[in-house]
Amino acid sequence: MTLFKLSSHAILLAAASALPQAVLAQQAPDSDGEPGESGARGDAIVVTGSRIATDSTTSLASPVQVITAEQFRNSGEINVAQTLREIPALQGSDPATLDSAQGLALTGASTLNLRQLGTNRTLVLQDGRRHVPGIAGTATVDVGSIPQALIGSVEVLTGGASAVYGADAVSGVVNYVMRTGRDFDGLEYRLQSGISDEGDAEEFYGSIAGGGTFQDGRGSAVFAVEYSHSTAVLNGDRPNIAGPGFSSLNPSNPFLNEILGLDPNAEQAFVPDRRLPVSSAGSTIAVDPTPFAFPFGQLLSFVNNFNPATDTVPNIPGTNIPVLQVIDENGNVRAFNPGISTGAFNAIGGDGIFIGETAPGLTLIPEVTQVTAAAGFDYEITPTLTFFADAKFSYTETSDVSGIPFSDDIPIALDNPFLPTAIQNQIPILDALLPGETPSIFVARDNVGSETNSGTSLERSTIRATGGLRWEAPGSNISFEAFYAWGRTEVDDTFRNARLNDRYFTAIDAVALTAADLDGTNPNVAFGPGGVGTLNAIRDGQDIEITSGTAQIGDIVCRSELTGLPSPAALFVGGPPLYAPGTIINGTDVSDLTRPVTFQIGDGSCAPINILGPNSIGGAGADFAFVDLLDNTVIEQQQFLAVLSGDTGHFFELPGGPIGFAAGFEYRRDESQFTRANFFSIEPNVITNNSVPLFNSPTDGQGISVYEGFGEIRLPLLADMPFVNLLEVTASGRISDYNTIGSTETYSFGGIYSPVEWLTFRGTYSRAVRAPNIGELFAPQGAAFIGVDADPCDEGNINNGSTNRPDNCLQFVAPGFDSSDFLTAFVTGTTGGNPDLTEETSDSFTIGAIFEPRGILGGALDGLVLIADYYDIEIEDAVGSLTGAEIAEACVDLPSTDNQFCDSIQRDPNNGGAISGFTSGNINLAVLRARGIDFEARYRFDAPFGGNRDWGFFELRAAGTHFLERFTESDPIIGQTIADETDPLQQELLIKSQATVSDLLGVIGNPDWIVNFGVNWTMDRLSIGWRGRFEDSALQFSNAEATDVEIVDGAVVVTPNEGLADPSQLTTGTGFEQDINVSYRFTDDIEVFGGVNNLFDIEPFLGSLARPVGPRGRFFFLGVSGSF
Repeated sequence: MTLFKLSSHAILLAAASALPQAVLAQQAPDSDGEPGESGARGDAIVVTGSRIATDSTTSLASPVQVITAEQFRNSGEINVAQTLREIPALQGSDPATLDSAQGLALTGASTLNLRQLGTNRTLVLQDGRRHVPGIAGTATVDVGSIPQALIGSVEVLTGGASAVYGADAVSGVVNYVMRTGRDFDGLEYRLQSGISDEGDAEEFYGSIAGGGTFQDGRGSAVFAVEYSHSTAVLNGDRPNIAGPGFSSLNPSNPFLNEILGLDPNAEQAFVPDRRLPVSSAGSTIAVDPTPFAFPFGQLLSFVNNFNPATDTVPNIPGTNIPVLQVIDENGNVRAFNPGISTGAFNAIGGDGIFIGETAPGLTLIPEVTQVTAAAGFDYEITPTLTFFADAKFSYTETSDVSGIPFSDDIPIALDNPFLPTAIQNQIPILDALLPGETPSIFVARDNVGSETNSGTSLERSTIRATGGLRWEAPGSNISFEAFYAWGRTEVDDTFRNARLNDRYFTAIDAVALTAADLDGTNPNVAFGPGGVGTLNAIRDGQDIEITSGTAQIGDIVCRSELTGLPSPAALFVGGPPLYAPGTIINGTDVSDLTRPVTFQIGDGSCAPINILGPNSIGGAGADFAFVDLLDNTVIEQQQFLAVLSGDTGHFFELPGGPIGFAAGFEYRRDESQFTRANFFSIEPNVITNNSVPLFNSPTDGQGISVYEGFGEIRLPLLADMPFVNLLEVTASGRISDYNTIGSTETYSFGGIYSPVEWLTFRGTYSRAVRAPNIGELFAPQGAAFIGVDADPCDEGNINNGSTNRPDNCLQFVAPGFDSSDFLTAFVTGTTGGNPDLTEETSDSFTIGAIFEPRGILGGALDGLVLIADYYDIEIEDAVGSLTGAEIAEACVDLPSTDNQFCDSIQRDPNNGGAISGFTSGNINLAVLRARGIDFEARYRFDAPFGGNRDWGFFELRAAGTHFLERFTESDPIIGQTIADETDPLQQELLIKSQATVSDLLGVIGNPDWIVNFGVNWTMDRLSIGWRGRFEDSALQFSNAEATDVEIVDGAVVVTPNEGLADPSQLTTGTGFEQDINVSYRFTDDIEVFGGVNNLFDIEPFLGSLARPVGPRGRFFFLGVSGSF
């Protein structure tokens, strides 16, 4: 499905013509719409954090921040998640258009992440009800599917809330409060467009919504339809911050530091134009005088360890032939330029392939198109009984270009007709060099071609419907509500140009027809009796079909079509499937040949492929070996909830007022069905890692069911007394019974103390749980990778672990083992779900104060609000998956190799003991902790310009977080290692060393301070304002890298690592983004708004694409809204 894409220029011009002046600022909301928390008391409503109605967010023991719909509009962002991400507590969230590096599952989705503790630990609600997940196997919601036109506000509660809402709320809750028909009186519209000052990253948003009441207010109805589109930005479109200009962190050396102008003693450096010098776009070619006289792995090892002062490779001894050659864009063969070495498998520049963000043609910001329609109504059946229902449909379409996979050690036959003349001329020279030996040719190259760039096209559709009844007891504040909610998300992932290995390695083994092939003296399968008769061929560079009557000498075809035999296989890990040892076909042993599983040898379907030269892969060969694969995911959620709530005001009150209560029952079932493309079920290695995760088989539908009972009570002990304006305590609890992990219990306690009307203290303690989700429990085994240079037994790593590592490694490898002397840069392993997982548990504590002076200093401070809340969240038994490197390290770092981690590592004794595979999976292994102080200051006052005119009012605001701790403990063996250490001094060394590893505070992504500022002036129809977002400077490195923990004079000392990096690259420096906008209401029906985000065009920090801003740059937006 393809949606019509509107140009943003038309709406920009139309809106600009209606704007009378070029004053740009942020509109200031009314005081009751101010972000944060209002202290004014009004009608009782149900707010996030409790199912008991209260009069405001400040009447809760838990801190709740409120962001209004007007603020979302004034931000200039068409994606609500982008605005929410600016809140410090949600800084780790991922809007759909942030970048395409989120991963395949998240492409086009907007997800929220509270306290950076994970999207799977942030519960998203819509009107206090659960929302169907948008990501397969998880409870993570795609909040982009929630219609923006109907959002009244978003309430953010941080801290455990499982007792009120159930599992997943271990770090907090984000509740979208939706507008109903009673919030409308007719139709509303909004049109908005934007563009970066680079002339790209165009955005368009349009919506129409309406509603009202009927039958004298007994019923109401509402609807909304909206469309949005944003265009893609490639890495190469931002050459200073992405593409070759993107700076990656690498080990450094004096020569490299001198080139970069850095401290010559710096151990690490951020370098631009990072390449992988083991492959290239133009085919890296190794010509050997005899098979593996110079093994390709040794050649690559040489490339990675050569003298960085040279950018050439040596010649084969006794010849003028370079050991590695490349075909450039002009088709010329020359010596391979490995670039400037920055360590194993890394280089700056040269002929190597681009890595990650450095590839100019890859997607930086994905193209996203979305259509959403929603409707709802409620009807008062009787004065005490109301029926309500709502439904929505959302469709998202996105695409990107991602990944530059490559293959190495590809054998090329000496008679391959695509070999350049220069290479063909080298073969006789090598024949003479070693008489009696047969030279061999091996190639390494990427899969990039004019028709084979890989990427993902994704379509995500979400349907959600709820219906229920609400009963209010006459003459009391007691009500009963029951509802049923059903949701379904379907995701179609199309992986473009996935390479089928059996076809690819058959097609690259090409041969030119000879006279003997055509005159019958050289019998072949294709043109012989019973042959297919028609072959795919290349003649004069063009794809053609030939028969025995049209074939010509020199036509290039697949060798297998002539011989009826499979082709030689590449010898690298993760290559094509092979035949079983001893397999004989037509009298030939084919044990080391490619085993075709997606086609039949000799059926005429093979089309030859030329892999020698840039952009050489295309045409019929590309169509044969590269296919689009469609994966389908279906997620369904059902929820039934019944709750009785109210207070005892009609029959009993405490001195502080009536007792509030809520009690109920909930049933929920989540299911996830994931079906892989057919090729995946044939053979795990039939598809190369061409932006496609490798899975052995599709999954059957798996589900999680839970029955829950919950209760909540609020006790207003005292009120309206001297020194006790209000004293209130709350408690809640929930018992859950899962079909996967059994029973769990959660609870929460809180309290509010207000000695006077303008000062309130509050605090909570909560025990929350998170049940493992479907993916964590039941995900099939999929591919994972480890770089060969991460082997802990490598001579460069063997002394970087525990004291056990050197001796344990000798059980697997010889002294001085070099893991880079290997056949490939990566090793493939497997990872997947674990049905034996248990629940995560979270303990959270908050304490805070609210200061709202009234009548002090003659009322001068009446518009002031000060809020501060301390939070402390600790999660134990957090689910995680160890990487292959972590498993390998744990294997040899424990006292004995007789452990579960060594059982999960496979080593090849025929290749020096190098790692050849590994098995991983989810386990309960981590402890996560986050502490900090949220604060906010707001002050509203009349504009002090004097005169007889009403100059409106100003609002000043500062809100932020001071982060005190961000801790992640996920080392599976450190506890045992510390316990086994008998030397007290060494034990202390281990403890302090591990503390630096686990400490994330002050590292990029986890700064000490993030503060948002705002100044707004509203006068009659005009609103002008400014916003600023400050992010504190942070380390570009881990705390473990930035500190040295060592024993000095009999004591453990922690000191800064002075030689880690050049001072200019050691920290990020502070970031301060500023935005301005303006709105002017011409009539009651027309308002024009616009602004500039990232006014001063600041760039992301070095080595980042998301901190403190994204890569979009300065951005202009303009829009018009109104009603009729």
